[in-house]
Amino acid sequence: MDVLVTEQIWALVMFVFGSLILGTCSKWEKEDKKFASDPRNRFGKINTDKAKPKTLRGTLMTTLGTVLCVGGMILFLLHV
Repeated sequence: MDVLVTEQIWALVMFVFGSLILGTCSKWEKEDKKFASDPRNRFGKINTDKAKPKTLRGTLMTTLGTVLCVGGMILFLLHV
C-alpha cells in the first residue's frame, strides 16, 4: 500500500471523530454518576430538586460514536 486513497482518509477521520465522541461521552457519564452517587445530591427538598440522569444524551452520543467508529473501520477495509 503506497498511498492512502481518499476513502481511507475519510474512514480514518470518521474513526478518530467517533473515538473522540465516545471518550467525551464516557467522561461526562462518569461525572454525572459521581454527582448522582453523592447522598447530598441524590435527594432534594422537593421533587424538582432531584438529580436526574441524562440518559438520552448518553444514548445518542454512544450510538453516534459507535456508528462512526465501525463505519470508519469498514470503509477503511473496503478500500485496502
